[in-house]
Amino acid sequence: MSLLFRGVVWFGLYLLLALLPLLAAMWADPYNAPRPWQLEVALALGFIGFALMVLEYTLVARLHAAAEPFGTDALVSFHRLMGLATVAFALAHPAMLELVPGLRADRAVAGSGLLALLALLILAATSIWRRRLGLRWESWDRIHRACAALAVLSTLAHIGLAQGYARSGPAAWAVLAFALLFAALLLRFRLWRPLRLRARPWRVLSNQDAGGSARLLRVAPDGHPGWRFRPGQFAWLITGRSPFSIQQHPISLAGDAEAPDGHLEFGIKALGDWSGEVVPRLAPGDRVWVDGPYGAFTPDREPAQGFVLIAGGIGVAPMRAILLSLKSREDPRHIVLIVAAHDRERVVFREELEALSRSMAVTLVYVFEAPAAGDVAEAGLLSREVLARHLPPHVEHYQCFICGPPPMMDLAESLLLDLGIAPARIQTERFEVI
Repeated sequence: MSLLFRGVVWFGLYLLLALLPLLAAMWADPYNAPRPWQLEVALALGFIGFALMVLEYTLVARLHAAAEPFGTDALVSFHRLMGLATVAFALAHPAMLELVPGLRADRAVAGSGLLALLALLILAATSIWRRRLGLRWESWDRIHRACAALAVLSTLAHIGLAQGYARSGPAAWAVLAFALLFAALLLRFRLWRPLRLRARPWRVLSNQDAGGSARLLRVAPDGHPGWRFRPGQFAWLITGRSPFSIQQHPISLAGDAEAPDGHLEFGIKALGDWSGEVVPRLAPGDRVWVDGPYGAFTPDREPAQGFVLIAGGIGVAPMRAILLSLKSREDPRHIVLIVAAHDRERVVFREELEALSRSMAVTLVYVFEAPAAGDVAEAGLLSREVLARHLPPHVEHYQCFICGPPPMMDLAESLLLDLGIAPARIQTERFEVI
């Protein structure tokens, strides 16, 4: 089954599930007399909002089959978009109820609905303005999970107390099915997955300075064979006393996918509390857990005559994995590697990248905001002119990969599109590493 077909199937299933409670309520209408249209619209909004709320869990539950056709980049973006849509439906539901003539809500019904709405608003506000609020990642993660669970449970109580459409057979079964789906996803993510990971620990082999305020962490499987990955993918690295720890972050795999001993390498830049304080203290012999691999950011998915890799900051890490893996495979295809940084000293893996460019068919291009005298680099920011000078002939047959800070990625993607590169030839990977 092709990835495109699987993507269409998954999206169709998502749309069907989002409408399922509403369709079930419409199919078995328990009311004989007509009711105000404002009430009917309000309840329709509520049913869709409830379905979207539960389905938000499926988008971040690390389900390989669902994530592979789209990639984590697209899936996380869709999760954020549908999160805002869920809040919009949750706000529109009581707003429309206010327009119903003579409606008087039961106190318990109104209270449970208000609690769900407040949980959603707190969840959205702390997600959108996390940095402005000064929330540490771990604190935000606890708030996010607690508010999400509270919103779903309060909504289930709200539906049950209202005793409206959900008292009919099909609608009641649909709501029950969503409640069971929520419970299953929660148990899988919070219990089954950590228990599975606990039986497959990893040990730190080395923790080295990679330049540019980044570390190269090398880990090996401890008592198990480990797993294979594709160059460019990432994994969740879990530190702390157990895989139940809140200290788990998505980190690009930076090593050779063809490494015979099964070890993994991660490139981690000091960008926050965990990456700046916990990671540097990891020492050889320390135990960690690795959940992966994930992501569709890899040259192994689509055929290409060559590759254009554009990286900024720690976005160099997946590019390193791609280069090392292609070298191990003795792949002769041409690669243009464009690395954007403030200056030469801030380039992560600089010496290694330069060595690879001498031993492979790699054209290495630096773009420095503040180049020093003697640097062989483009000066300033990434631009259309810079790309036009260094993109290879017949670039339309190359695959382009972009990873780095969000502003740089947005700029690079728009520049490639402006130069006529087809969207299908451009891959990006976006997630916070902190």
